[in-house]
Amino acid sequence: MKLRTFIAAGAVGAVAVAAPLASAQTPPVDGGTTIGGSVPSFLELIISQPKSSFATFTSAKTYSTSFDVAVTTTDGSTQLSLADGDIATGSKMGRLAAGSKLLPLPLEARVGKSAFAPLNTSVDPQLTKWTDVQNRGKATVNLRQQVKSKVKGSYRKVLLVTLSTEAP
Repeated sequence: MKLRTFIAAGAVGAVAVAAPLASAQTPPVDGGTTIGGSVPSFLELIISQPKSSFATFTSAKTYSTSFDVAVTTTDGSTQLSLADGDIATGSKMGRLAAGSKLLPLPLEARVGKSAFAPLNTSVDPQLTKWTDVQNRGKATVNLRQQVKSKVKGSYRKVLLVTLSTEAP
């Protein structure tokens, strides 16, 4: 099997990306004539602007934001995942940072009603999966940050949004 992956990066911001990457065939028509063709594999990921920002962390509470994605694919079994785009290992992984200052708890993500997954693990959390072709199939990625006490500074994190599919 060949793994096809498309990655878009943004600082919890807007990134729109498209890349050609299935094969479709029409069933026989009356009279025994077969009409068919080959469609190149196609994978597209469009990421919208976040609906809001985390703004300023003013007190101990849970802050949240979200952004929408639209997926087009000619392959089935496509999955969306999210990872830390700044680093692959270490204490900063998955955590919002302001220079050397880190929030103690990791940023978390989910799609729909699934459980939130922390972004500080070496395995990228799979957020959602589509099992058939999609034409701008929609999903909303929810992000949350739990803050235990008042903090100061402008915290940020670059995220990698990945759309991938396995095809023979």
